Amino acid sequence: MATNESSEILTTQQAAKMLGLSTTTVQKMVANGELDAWITSGGHRRIYRSAVQKMMPTRPEGQFTNPSRSLRVLLAEDDPLQVAYFESVVKRCSHPISLVVASDGSQALIQIERQRPDVVVTDLMMRPIDGYHLVKVLSSDAEYQSIAVLVVTAKTLTDANADGSLPPWVTMYQKPVAVDRLIGYLEALSGRIARGA
Repeated sequence: MATNESSEILTTQQAAKMLGLSTTTVQKMVANGELDAWITSGGHRRIYRSAVQKMMPTRPEGQFTNPSRSLRVLLAEDDPLQVAYFESVVKRCSHPISLVVASDGSQALIQIERQRPDVVVTDLMMRPIDGYHLVKVLSSDAEYQSIAVLVVTAKTLTDANADGSLPPWVTMYQKPVAVDRLIGYLEALSGRIARGA
């Protein structure tokens, strides 16, 4: 009984190893309430294995093909129709693009830690972790300063800022976004990456 019970509880290091993240990142996730955990009387974090398993990426590793030549794009979007639309846009780009899809902010943060994309394209309204939280994390961590962020949302700029005050360096497009506009944005970034800018 005790053995089975203890196998359901993980240390921060064990959780970090399972998720492929640093212990610091897992500690932040616990502090932000993104992982179901508690602090022992000795000050140690204990995390439920089931909470970690829920955050395990559902897509296989190695999604970024030839990262030195491809623009690495992470799409955080929970609407399958929007995902399909974005995938169709990527196929029309003349520059090579490697795309990974995350269904919410938590999955996106895991993939960002693992893959270090060149750009994050995110919706704002997702559950349980929304795009506002994702942008806030990217803004507050110096390790992520080189990642471009494109917010694609049904909200107007006024509503988006009223709800969560997006940083001025974030690019925002309102849905529905014209195909040519998205392609132009992605190809401009691709050109910059190819030049090493």
